[in-house]
Amino acid sequence: MKKLQSALQVMQLQFKETKLLVQKEREAAKREAERAPVIQEVPVVDHALLEKFTSENEKLKTLVSSLEKKIDETEKRYEEANKISEERLKL
Repeated sequence: MKKLQSALQVMQLQFKETKLLVQKEREAAKREAERAPVIQEVPVVDHALLEKFTSENEKLKTLVSSLEKKIDETEKRYEEANKISEERLKL
């Protein structure tokens, strides 16, 4: 019986020591986390690339506008041709 009590006391002491070590490690980790420098992201702007894309965007806008005008003109010519064709069919 005394052996069991002695073994139990040894285990309880080991448990307390282990618990203290874990607590100390947690506190140390917390202190390290608090001391770690805050990393701040800094956006990097590639001005040459930005200018290239801006220029290309303007060219594409001009092209789209030109194509829209051509589409409008083509639709008008189609309407006129269709109207003339219908008038000829009536005769």
